[in-house]
Amino acid sequence: MTTLAPTTILAAVLDAHGAQCGCAGACGKEHPSKRCPAGANKPVALHAAPYPPHATETANASAPLAELRPWCGPCWTRALKREAAAERRRAELDQAQLVLFDPAG
Repeated sequence: MTTLAPTTILAAVLDAHGAQCGCAGACGKEHPSKRCPAGANKPVALHAAPYPPHATETANASAPLAELRPWCGPCWTRALKREAAAERRRAELDQAQLVLFDPAG
């Protein structure tokens, strides 16, 4: 018997990782058993997105299939907000450290 390959990226991700949100706490919420129950206990819309999320939409959209996991909407939104905040902190730290290397300062 021949098995057909999944027909969509989401189908491939669900086939590889199951039909449950795979945020594993990246959203900042403490999930029971370290995994979001969305999709396990009740039907919920899931989409494929990188784990961990990237700071830009371009990086998220161009992530390779191997990085993709199923995400529920609420976890993905929270994870994106956390990554954006972390990126802002990194940029602020980089900016603050420029003074250390300024020969005129």
